[in-house]
Amino acid sequence: MIDRRSWLACASVALALGLPAAALAQGYPSQPIRLIVPFAPGGAVDQTARTIGNALGERLGQSVVIDNKPGASGALGATDLHRAKPDGHTLMLALDSQAVNHLIVKNLPFDTFKGFDYLSLLVTTPQILVTRNDVPAKNLQELVAYLQAHPKASYGSAGTASAGHVNSAQLSLAKGLKTEHVPYKGAAPLLTDLLGGHIDYAFAGLSVMLPHIKAGKIRAIAVSSPQRSAQLPDVPAMNESIPGFEFPTWIGLVAPPGLPADVREKLLKAVHDVMHDPAIVKRFGDNAFDVVNSTPQAFAERVRKDSELMADLVKRKIVNAD
Repeated sequence: MIDRRSWLACASVALALGLPAAALAQGYPSQPIRLIVPFAPGGAVDQTARTIGNALGERLGQSVVIDNKPGASGALGATDLHRAKPDGHTLMLALDSQAVNHLIVKNLPFDTFKGFDYLSLLVTTPQILVTRNDVPAKNLQELVAYLQAHPKASYGSAGTASAGHVNSAQLSLAKGLKTEHVPYKGAAPLLTDLLGGHIDYAFAGLSVMLPHIKAGKIRAIAVSSPQRSAQLPDVPAMNESIPGFEFPTWIGLVAPPGLPADVREKLLKAVHDVMHDPAIVKRFGDNAFDVVNSTPQAFAERVRKDSELMADLVKRKIVNAD
């Protein structure tokens, strides 16, 4: 680990010799990198962190320490990131709710669009509509009929404004459902309550639900992807019944604003190498993730697009702001 005095000495030598400023990037990272996961362990964001953490650390030459900070649909972790020093030693994996928390959570201490550096949308995983086994519905039509007849039924999500919440709200809009929303601090506690009979159905990331579907513990109704999932070819896509119904879970790498350009480039190069490593790609694929590794610009555009979609749902009062 390089202390501040040594770093300044190296910087002075570099400047005296006329070395380019980029040469100083060799000092990054000078300590372990803290990777904030703003949800509970066991969900899709946590899965992603544990898939890439070691590989990213190896490429950067420092360990990556995963720090789970659940709460407020990811807003607590995002607040922590926003306040962190922009030196590349604190990063966060953001869930899709990052794009829309400003519409739902009151008094956020940051600007969603200006308060972060959106480095790359890393992966997506389809959302899957699942029910408890004792819910008497084996397809979407039967589930809708059951929920229309049982308006006190409840659905869970990984958090207010998450993709699961958005998909459930869109289903309610399309089919006139009046069911109750129960937000959780991630998909893992949602799954626990679904298995325990405390909620009736949910949209959640396929990566988390797949093992329990295959084990017969919960029933898959439909997947919200453009086509059926190769992992579950007999489960129909939502848009087979509701055209245009597609809102997957996405997870991306975010930093505080103001990263030095050389540090940012070093990070982006390491992330690109990790996300194109065949072993990492296979591990993601085996767990129902699709690797994206977008550009920063494309990631920022996705954040704005999702914000606009949720703003429309809030305006229609399909989703209620706090």
